[in-house]
Amino acid sequence: MTHAAQPTEKDELLGKLLPVLAARGLVRRWAESQTPYSDLSAECVLLSSDPSLRLEFGDYLRASPIIQQTVHTLLSHLAMVTSFRWQDVPMPARLVAQHGSMIGRWLPTFLIIDGPLGRFLRAIDSPLNILLRTQHARYPVLAQARDLFNHDLFRRVRNGVGHWSFAFQQQDAIERLVCFDWESGERTAEVSIIEAETLHLASFSIIECLDQELFRHANPKAKSALRE
Repeated sequence: MTHAAQPTEKDELLGKLLPVLAARGLVRRWAESQTPYSDLSAECVLLSSDPSLRLEFGDYLRASPIIQQTVHTLLSHLAMVTSFRWQDVPMPARLVAQHGSMIGRWLPTFLIIDGPLGRFLRAIDSPLNILLRTQHARYPVLAQARDLFNHDLFRRVRNGVGHWSFAFQQQDAIERLVCFDWESGERTAEVSIIEAETLHLASFSIIECLDQELFRHANPKAKSALRE
């Protein structure tokens, strides 16, 4: 999925992939939606439409400008990476190119979740986290996004990719992403490639919706490179 894809396309793709995570016990309620991307976007719009909340989020973003700066850098990077077609690379280098395309998308996304953007959803002083503690029923998708980032499986995959402690392995004709502890070398997580792609897609969708429907309204002076 690219930044330029239409909401209906994003709904269709997320709708097909989120049940993969639901089978693992993640984002079950979000996976039941027929329009998962639009639902996420609508909740971000709901937040930004409240003047008092918009002011509160704006103050927080201005006090922590690195949040929007890293999001803008990530979106610029992904816009470039997704334009690369590994399918056009001749054999035998095509498999390496495919892995490179995955890494080029997964690595920065999981790193930003481990950094400023993840703290925006999970930090004890974050206005969004504070709000979700008491109003999670009003913002169920954002609450599921927070819970996804806190889930042990997501954390293990995120850390494995972020620390370059992972490998692609074939098991019973199925390619899997295997993650390791970067210090001990102990195996920490094992997911199918489709599960890894879904973790990335869900994360990207959350980042994009927050940027488009909340950040740019709460703190419009922090311009995105994709909108300049």
